[in-house]
Amino acid sequence: MAEFILLIREDLTKYPIPDAQLKALIAAHTQWAKDLSARGVFKDGYGIGDTGSLLSLVDGVVTELPLRDTKEGIGGFYIIEAEDLAGAIAIGKECPTYKDGDSIEVRPLM
Repeated sequence: MAEFILLIREDLTKYPIPDAQLKALIAAHTQWAKDLSARGVFKDGYGIGDTGSLLSLVDGVVTELPLRDTKEGIGGFYIIEAEDLAGAIAIGKECPTYKDGDSIEVRPLM
């Protein structure tokens, strides 16, 4: 078995969202983590707050931009185990929040 990271990519411009909607998103991901854990493939995972900074090198100087100046960001991640990339992709396709505009980046951990 190999380990993979599932990065939850989301539209950062939708924040802030109403409390009820945020709680529903969190509940969906919490339940998915429990389901993956019961199947023995969940290793770890966390949601990531919607504040912070994006650091980039521009003209030789590291600049800081608020995350709100970017359209897309990482809202959380899962570390999972799968036989191979195809298996990790199959697990990633089960994400409960595609309907909310999320997408999943699946990558092997080295």
